[in-house]
Amino acid sequence: MAFNKKIPLTRQQEVDQKERDFHDHNLTLLPNILSTLFVTIDAIEEKKIPYAVFGGIAVKELGRPRVTHDIDIFVKPDDADDVLEILKQNGFEIEKRDPFWLYKAWRDNVLVDIIFRSCGDIYFEEEVIEHVRRIPYCGKFVNAISPEDFIIIKSAAHREENPHHWHDALAVLTQGNLDWEYLLKRARHSPRRVLALLIYAQSNDIAIPNDIIQKLYKSIFEHSVYSPEPVTHPYASGKTKPYGVLPLEKEAAIYTKGRIMEALTTDERIAEHDIRVVVSDSNIVVKGEVFSSEQKEAVNEVIRRLEPSMELKNLLHVRILMPPEASESIS
Repeated sequence: MAFNKKIPLTRQQEVDQKERDFHDHNLTLLPNILSTLFVTIDAIEEKKIPYAVFGGIAVKELGRPRVTHDIDIFVKPDDADDVLEILKQNGFEIEKRDPFWLYKAWRDNVLVDIIFRSCGDIYFEEEVIEHVRRIPYCGKFVNAISPEDFIIIKSAAHREENPHHWHDALAVLTQGNLDWEYLLKRARHSPRRVLALLIYAQSNDIAIPNDIIQKLYKSIFEHSVYSPEPVTHPYASGKTKPYGVLPLEKEAAIYTKGRIMEALTTDERIAEHDIRVVVSDSNIVVKGEVFSSEQKEAVNEVIRRLEPSMELKNLLHVRILMPPEASESIS
C-alpha cells in the first residue's frame, strides 16, 4: 500500500528539497527525458502494471506543444510501492515524498513523479483505466490519460502559482473529438472548476456543446430531485457500496475518506469539490465552505448514512452571499 505516515522535515531538509524541486522542473535536457521515460515505461510494462502518463508529455500529444522538464506517471495507490521498487531496481534514486499522493524517482538527472492521488481526490481507478489511450511518442507507444480525464485533473489542479494547468486543459478542449458524456460524468470530482473552464472556453470561441454546460450547471445548482446512487469505491474493482452499509472489516481511513468524498461530490444537493474531510479511527471532521444551511445538513446526512457509527464534527462554514449595500443606477 502507498499510504504511510509522512515524516516531518527539518528546516534544512525543506530548503534542500525546494532547491532540488526547482532543478527538477527547470533544468532537464530533452534527450535525458526521452531515455528516462522509455526506461520507466519499459520497466512498468514488463511487470504489467496499469499506468498512464500525463502532464507535459500527455498534453504535447493531446493538443498543446509545451516544454516539459519531468515525467508524470499516474498509477493505483496499491501499485505505487511496486512501481517505486521496480524503478529502484533499474538504477533510479527513489524517495517517498508524500505518502498520501506522491513518490519521486530520478535517473540521469531526470525526475519521475509517481502520482497515485490527484487534486479533487482523483485516483487511477478502473473507470479511468478503461479510457486510457495508447499514443505514439517520439518513435514509441505509451499509455496516456484520456483527454477527458486530463481536462478534469487539470481543472482541479489549477492554482495561481501554476496557471499552465488551465491553459493545458483549454488546449485539449480546442482539439475537440471528446466523449462529452464521459467528461460530464467525471466532472463530479471538480464540478464548479469544470463548469468555469467550459464557459471560459466558449468565451474564447472553443466549440463546447451548450447542453453539456446546461447539464453540468443543473447538476450543481438545481436540486429539485435527489436520487441517491451507490458509491463505487476507487479500488474495489467494480464493487459498489450502497449508502448505509458498513464494511465487514475495518478499512483504512483513506478508503473511508475516498467513499465519503465520492458521495459528497455526486450528491446533487452538495456537489462541492472544496470540502475537506479528515478521517481518523473513530472520528470524521468536515471543514470548508458551503452556501446554505441546507447544504451543510445534506453533508451530515450523507456521511451519517455511510458511517453511522463514527463521530461526525461538521465544521463547515455557511457563507451568505450578500448583495452590495448600494447600487448605481444607469440612466
